[in-house]
Amino acid sequence: AQGGPPPGYVDNSQRQMAEIQAQMRYGQYLDALDTTAQRKAEIGSVITTVFLERNEASRNRTSGVISSVSLEELSSPDYLRGKVAELLTDRELRSFDEYEASFQERVLRSNFTRQLARVSGGLTEANQEIVLEVLMRFMGAGQEQVNRSNRDAVDESQRQMQALMDARMELSQLLSDSQMQEAEKFLGQIITGLMTTQSMNEAEL
Repeated sequence: AQGGPPPGYVDNSQRQMAEIQAQMRYGQYLDALDTTAQRKAEIGSVITTVFLERNEASRNRTSGVISSVSLEELSSPDYLRGKVAELLTDRELRSFDEYEASFQERVLRSNFTRQLARVSGGLTEANQEIVLEVLMRFMGAGQEQVNRSNRDAVDESQRQMQALMDARMELSQLLSDSQMQEAEKFLGQIITGLMTTQSMNEAEL
């Protein structure tokens, strides 16, 4: 008898894990859809399948197996969007894009909030809120994860760097010198991260 499951085999626990991931990430979107329960289930099944593919590609990478589709491609928002777009009406697809954008904004704000508290502890609570609001206004607008090409990624990181410089200029006018020094610790970390990302993308061109 052959040992181990055949290639592509998915056991119940793997599907259940993917279903949980899909529900946590897109449950609110599916619940809000004005359609039948059966159709919601069909759309949810497509999303679950993408999470299954991502999880399998991640396991393959860990064990050194080459996947037919790269983990980066599977993880890109465009990949999942392309799959669900086949089932959605134009209106539903627009609401999907809005849901994705608002989710990215929430993730970005959450990351900024944690990082700010850790790095710039000397900021007053009111000024922490000012820093967050200004950053989200400049850097959160139209936040999209660019995965189409390295050239797009380079352009996006340059756009983010310019947005950060604009936010920094405004903050310097809103905060006292000592509070701005605290904010600079946080802004410096973001700049370092953007420069690292930009140089990696440029190296791949």
